[in-house]
Amino acid sequence: MFAILLAVLRYVFLIFLFLFIFGLVRWMINDLRSEARSSVLTPEQPHDKKRAEEKYGGRMIVTESPLPELIPGVSFGIGREMVIGRGSVSDVVIKDSFTSTRHARVFVKDGQYWLEDLGSTNGTYLNGVQLKKPVVLADGDGIKVGGVTFQFARWGA
Repeated sequence: MFAILLAVLRYVFLIFLFLFIFGLVRWMINDLRSEARSSVLTPEQPHDKKRAEEKYGGRMIVTESPLPELIPGVSFGIGREMVIGRGSVSDVVIKDSFTSTRHARVFVKDGQYWLEDLGSTNGTYLNGVQLKKPVVLADGDGIKVGGVTFQFARWGA
């Protein structure tokens, strides 16, 4: 009787193991497909995003980057909110190992731009100081996320 119970438990374990592996592979394939569909924001953005940028006027300008897709001088309009990270759902995608999936966000609150670290592993730096809590951004502030450094421009200059 014990041998039969042991054999049944082995088969049940194998079934759960195969289901787990199947789910994991399916999750990885879906993640790869979503990565292929997503793209980094470019200066040619959708019309409604441009309207929000015109209203608020903030921009993030790349000043230093080891990545070929984010060369110095490239700028991104912020609008109401911008998420920076490695994940495909981020508004600005930074593909390096020092950037978390959702690393940091810049958002508008009470007419001011704020920078917030979203619990990243390697931290977000404002003018060389690691963020501990959300802070108000000033025109010309330097923001470092992973290996990429941005300059905040309040009026889009």
